Amino acid sequence: MQSIYTEEYAGNVSRQAKRRLRILFAVVIPLLGIFIWAMIARIEWLAMVSACLAGCAAIFIGDLFCAPVYRYRSLIRSTASNRSHTRSLEFSRLEPDISVVDGVPRRSLIFLGDPDKHGSRDMLLYWDNAFPLPELSPGSFYDVTFTGKTVIDLRPGDPSSRP
Repeated sequence: MQSIYTEEYAGNVSRQAKRRLRILFAVVIPLLGIFIWAMIARIEWLAMVSACLAGCAAIFIGDLFCAPVYRYRSLIRSTASNRSHTRSLEFSRLEPDISVVDGVPRRSLIFLGDPDKHGSRDMLLYWDNAFPLPELSPGSFYDVTFTGKTVIDLRPGDPSSRP
């Protein structure tokens, strides 16, 4: 089984997450240093301003700059460590909108699986938006390897191999 998430790709994402965390610390730590110095020197206005700037920078940079990469790294780690399933499924349709699942943008793919207790055959799986989506044609069969609802490998399949 080959995954779209290679060890090299996971390493690149981890390095990017560490770089972003270093940038966060490079901005916040000097502001906290100014805050501590201002508290010792009893310069109240400077202590308040530096504390507010440090807090705002930590929230802003952490939430908008660091958190998306850490969420994406979590997705990659979970695909490597979780149990995966391979099934031959018939592709039905691609949802037009991009879904954000667990903080990661993904494309929604609808496959026709086995009927559930309500009679529905639709099986929703997510394709990582960071990778180009292969050309999928409705009605064709694909061998899909997935963990949870995240597709980690997608290959053209043979409809006769379906049970």
